[in-house]
Amino acid sequence: MIDNKKRVLFISTKSVLGGAQRYIVDLVDYLPKDFFDMSVAAGGKGPLGEKIRKRNIPFYEINDLERNLNPFKDLVSLFLMMGLIRKVRPDILHLNSSKAAVLGGIAGKLLRVPKIISSTHGWPFLEDRPKWQRKMFERFTKVGLWFQDKVICVSQFDYEIGMQKEIAPAKKLVLVHNGIDPKKHVFLERAEARNRLFAKEDIAPNNKRIIGTIAEYTKNKGLFYLIEAAQHLLQVEPDTLFMIIGWGEEREFLKKQITRHGLEKNIYLINYLPEAFTYLKAFDVFVLPSLKEGFAYTLLEASLAECPIVTTRVGGNPEIVENLKTGLLIRPASPEEIINAVVHLIRDPQERTNLGRQAREKVARDFAIYGMVEMTQKVYLSEK
Repeated sequence: MIDNKKRVLFISTKSVLGGAQRYIVDLVDYLPKDFFDMSVAAGGKGPLGEKIRKRNIPFYEINDLERNLNPFKDLVSLFLMMGLIRKVRPDILHLNSSKAAVLGGIAGKLLRVPKIISSTHGWPFLEDRPKWQRKMFERFTKVGLWFQDKVICVSQFDYEIGMQKEIAPAKKLVLVHNGIDPKKHVFLERAEARNRLFAKEDIAPNNKRIIGTIAEYTKNKGLFYLIEAAQHLLQVEPDTLFMIIGWGEEREFLKKQITRHGLEKNIYLINYLPEAFTYLKAFDVFVLPSLKEGFAYTLLEASLAECPIVTTRVGGNPEIVENLKTGLLIRPASPEEIINAVVHLIRDPQERTNLGRQAREKVARDFAIYGMVEMTQKVYLSEK
């Protein structure tokens, strides 16, 4: 019997479980197995590899692939990708994150992969960097996308920026929102979620309010400003705890910030928890203070948990959270606005309930996983 399946190779720069990696896991789970034969590769070891292997999908480590620019390691990664592409012989090469998109695009083009696709999870040139670096990243991105046949933008914001800046020819850019499956998101009840978090951090059970978030410990997530807001918020709402569930390179920096303010008994950095979303009902308010964002899965999950949301007007956040309807939108890098929004929600339980209910309805209606998968499949099978 002839196997007519399309071979798809996903490549991600890092093997963490951020938005780009979660996106890959969802596509692996929901793309029809009778049409696609899938494999995944990423830089180094990490939880992405563990998740993919549990699904009996081949996973390959590209040891020298990393986010930071390093000409020597980047060249090594390019040759490693070429070796992997020769081995897998994909019909479709689906690249995620800017470094993977550039190096993978070059490798795929040199080896004549029939279809090369990249997904942008937030343009790198929108990060908080010096102007010359943003210009450099913008040029770098344009050069990298020259090798792609299609570029999937996961938010309307990224799509419009791509069109305005002519990052790639208009015919290459496609808008496909991230999606989520409500049936797969079963949350712990509030009391159990709180008790488990308290036990993990050795906190005596109490009735304090919990302001929480789930985010990678990077500058882009703006967690610095949440901690700055916390020290002032505690002066007006002392019966409050802050719990930041995450992982990442800035953990020690954030820990030092907490210590500097003497907030070790008020703010807890909780290292990556498997299926962290299950704890969302423990939070009285969910805060995502991003400086830059693609299309945040954590906002989709917090919405399904009916958790009242405070988040910034960046990237795709306003496409998920409608101000005063499904959450509160604030300016980025503003501890003052975080304080005002959180205090407002703490003091108005009815609004918290209303916002949470409407957030769940919106996400379940507008961002279904099946729509995302169907549109992605069309991109895979479309003509160039």
